[in-house]
Amino acid sequence: MAGPLATQAEALVSKIKDFDASKDNLSRAERLQLVQSLEKLTLQLKDPKDAIFDHLTNAFSLVNLRALLELEVPQNIPTTGSISATELAEKVKADASLIARLMRILTVTGIFAMVGPDEYSHTPYSTAYIEGHEVDFLKLCCDEILTNTSRLPEYFRTVGGRDTTSMTENPFAWGNGKLGSSFFEIISQDPRRIKQFDIAMSTQDHTLPVLGMYPFGEELVDLPDLDTRALIVDIGGGRGQSLLQIKEKWPELRGRMILQDRPMVLNSFPELPGIEKMPHDFFTEQPVKYAHAYYIRRCIHNWTDEHCIQILKAIVPAMAPDSRVLVGEMVVPEFNSVRPGGVEDMAPYWMDHNMFAFGGRERTKSDFEKLFAASGLKLVKVWQSEASSQAVLEAKLAN
Repeated sequence: MAGPLATQAEALVSKIKDFDASKDNLSRAERLQLVQSLEKLTLQLKDPKDAIFDHLTNAFSLVNLRALLELEVPQNIPTTGSISATELAEKVKADASLIARLMRILTVTGIFAMVGPDEYSHTPYSTAYIEGHEVDFLKLCCDEILTNTSRLPEYFRTVGGRDTTSMTENPFAWGNGKLGSSFFEIISQDPRRIKQFDIAMSTQDHTLPVLGMYPFGEELVDLPDLDTRALIVDIGGGRGQSLLQIKEKWPELRGRMILQDRPMVLNSFPELPGIEKMPHDFFTEQPVKYAHAYYIRRCIHNWTDEHCIQILKAIVPAMAPDSRVLVGEMVVPEFNSVRPGGVEDMAPYWMDHNMFAFGGRERTKSDFEKLFAASGLKLVKVWQSEASSQAVLEAKLAN
């Protein structure tokens, strides 16, 4: 090998040697930098036409994997030793020939190990599918999103090449034969589907960070008027997972912490020490006046621009001149923008595909600025995660 490609490879080998020596000390960003450098090097070696078929490898690996998860195959492979397709088929009540066919691509791609003729063992990658927050979310994306967005060519032939700007006229509603109904209205008709959604959403709260971006303990400490003004209102805050993390991280914070959500959500769990529950529909005017901070996390991306402006406008009349609105969301990178940690976080791109299916969207900084401006707010700072697209966008009254 000669030329720039060889130079790149030599530089990468040097970094990998450092990784071998200190892999336990590498940050997530450093690991991702190595992975993405390897991927770029690999792409340069591929014939562009051969690379087309990588999409099929990825797609069919996912489909086969989701099928094996449904059959509970990962759970029935021993954590030590191996098992044959015949033995595995008996455990999961499936055809041995089916197990063998589904496993082929997944052993070649390294998810599972084939240790003999139609005999399998776990790898570190397959054990990750036995249980975990990520697996619950993967199942939801496959079952509710990809089953519909895999039909996008047919959808576009039917409705034209339109972006989704409606909660009831979108690929998900169309794919379910329920145009005019929203995502939640559709899945709520099936106990299995709504249960899967609830599990995936509750487990996602453990994987998407609350902390590490906005310094609540510095920005909200020793504020005046706490006897008359709430410290923070968590709007659409679910089961209080964000406020609980904030309280644990900064026990010195003083003032009222208020958790707002629908009554059915708030009634589903016991009282939380130091946190007030308050039923509230975030499309209606905010009842807590002059709070120091109004926090809304992982809600905005679920809605169209029109709905988001309505949500934000409902907060504005309650704000004092020094109140702040804190929006916790992913921020999609824009052209030539600096990537946190120097890596390309792929999550906002595939998450935007999810949102597209039922009318929501992931947004760029420019998109958020437009939403804030249309709502009577102005963006004052983006508090970015160290090595991901997660961020807290801080806004204040425009005037």
